[in-house]
This record gives sequence, structure tokens and C-alpha cells, in this order.
Amino acid sequence: MIKKQFTTILAVLLLTFATTFAQQFPVSSHYLVNPTALNPAFAGTFNRSELFLNFRRDWSAIEGSPRTVRINGDFPVYRNMYVGGDVYADFADIFYRLKAGLNYTLKLEVGVDQTLSFGIAGNYFQSVVRLDQANVDFDDPILKDLDRLFHADFNAAFGLVYSNRDFHAAFGMPVMFRTKDAYTAVGNGNFAFERAYDFYITNSFTIHPNWQLRPGVLLRKTINQPLILDVSALMVYNRQLWLGALYRNTSLFGFTAGGRLMDGLVINYTYEVGFGGINRYAGNTHEFTLGFTKPLDDTRIYRGGKKAKSRVDIREKPKEETKKKQKRNKQKTLKTKPAKRTQPLQPLNYAPYEKF
Repeated sequence: MIKKQFTTILAVLLLTFATTFAQQFPVSSHYLVNPTALNPAFAGTFNRSELFLNFRRDWSAIEGSPRTVRINGDFPVYRNMYVGGDVYADFADIFYRLKAGLNYTLKLEVGVDQTLSFGIAGNYFQSVVRLDQANVDFDDPILKDLDRLFHADFNAAFGLVYSNRDFHAAFGMPVMFRTKDAYTAVGNGNFAFERAYDFYITNSFTIHPNWQLRPGVLLRKTINQPLILDVSALMVYNRQLWLGALYRNTSLFGFTAGGRLMDGLVINYTYEVGFGGINRYAGNTHEFTLGFTKPLDDTRIYRGGKKAKSRVDIREKPKEETKKKQKRNKQKTLKTKPAKRTQPLQPLNYAPYEKF
């Protein structure tokens, strides 16, 4: 009986810890090749439409360790406006979380080769704890008639990105509103969200005609949780192939390799290994990314879904009516001009009193 009570209490404590104090979102290195997954304001920054698929497996040596499947993308809808979506499913033993969201981005030109982008997203979250998969005593009054805990919630995200050629500085709020919902059925456990912030800065330096160095720093902070710091660097060859390394202050090193192998196809793999704390015994982490990108042409999308040629094209190829009108105006101008004089002008005769 004492053992059963201890198991029940431990299960309740673990549920409370998992749903209240654990990391709100899976910590990913996906942003190295797809920054829009980190901040919605990155949509359109690289002048292309994008679609990315991602899979991450944390702590591979532990049964039931976190696994995340994600898909996100964005495309232009009207001039410098972009829309996109982001969906992921995160599994961690008996805990499941689903996110589905839509985002909107507006990109403004603020100078020569300088843009300022604003992004906002609305997200739906669904959180589930599968008690029927836990090793607990369901005859206990606390857990009687419960097979799972379920909660759904809505939240919003915000992003701001300043770009100057290959330099990018981004501020984001993946969670804008704190929730305080609680489940009274099981102790004080709840699925509350805390506000979260992140700041990302990166730049590309040309060190050789075919080689670029792209360092970056990312800070992630969730209220009442420790700060997470990423320091990364990518060596990029001919803007098509890259190798990189990452350090995270949670006692973790990561190594990245990838490239653009075909027209618009992006492949990336990240291997992370821990050297301290629980990471030493939890095993390694693997993350795969597959992307499809399409550069944007020099067209403008107008209402009604129709595309118009760029202004340069319109100037270079005037309409036939305009040509005819210019020809008529030229002929009319020639007719109205005075005829040229064929005789030299005769000197004027002045009266005697006009001579001085």
C-alpha cells in the first residue's frame, strides 16, 4: 500500500513538473538553415518561397526520449507581404504536444539594401498526458476514471528582423501571453505557458571568392526558466555546401553539414553530443532537415490573383497604341513648324533721325 501511494505521488509530481516547469518548446538547431522556424519575420528575407520538413530525436539512449516532427513554409501574396504556416508534433514519453499556426509578414525597405520585417503569428496548442501509458495505480481515488489529461489553448507570436545585405538581427516572442489554466483533477498540475523571448544575430563574411563564414549568436529566455545560449558558425562553399559547429550552454556541442544539392532542394543534418550533466548519460541527438525553396521572380502580385510585368519590362516594351500616338504627335509637330527661310534677310532702312 505504501509503495502504491509513493508511486502515485511520484507520478503526480512528475506530471506537475513536466507540464509546468519543463521547457515549453523543443530546443532545435533547425534555425541554422531555416530561420523562419525561429522567427516569422524572416519570411521573405532571402527573396524566396520555402517549405521545410524537420525531424529531431533527443537523448537517443533513453527510451521514450523526446521526438519532434515539424513542417513550416511561407510564400508571397501581395508585393512585400508573405503568409506561412507552422505545424509540429512533440512526443516525450507520456507527454504529447501539438502546435498549428499561421503567420503574416510585412517587409519594408528602409534604406539601400536594408529592410525591416514585422511578423505576427496565431498558434493553437494541444497538450496531452497519457496516464493510461504510465505505470500508476488507477484504483487510487486521485487518478480514478482518468486515462489522460487534455488541454487546448491559443496564443500569439511576434517577430522583428532588421537586414542589411548579409547582416541580420532578429527579436522574437514565440509566446506573447502567459496562461494560468490549471487542472484541479490532479493536484496543482497545469499546462501554463510563460512568456518567451529570443534574440538572434548573424552575418556572412567573405573570406575567399568561393568561401563565406557565417557566425551567429542566439539567446532564448523563458520567464522562470534558465537562459539558453547558442553560439554557432557555418563555413559555406559557393553558397551551396556548408559545414558548421554549435555550442549550447546546456553542456552540448553540435556539428552540422548540408547543402543545396539540386535546384531548390536543401538537405541538412545536425549531430549533437553532450559533455556534462544528464547529457553524458542520455545519448546523442540527431536532427534532419529537408527543404524546398524557390527564388522569387521580378513580378508583383496584385488583387485578383493576376501578375503584372515589372516596371522595367513595361518601359522596354511599350504598347502598339503608344507607338502610334507618338508617331502622330511627331507628324503634327512637323506640320506646325514654320518653313525655313530661303532668302537672306535684307538690312533695315532707318529714317535720318534714328541714326545716332
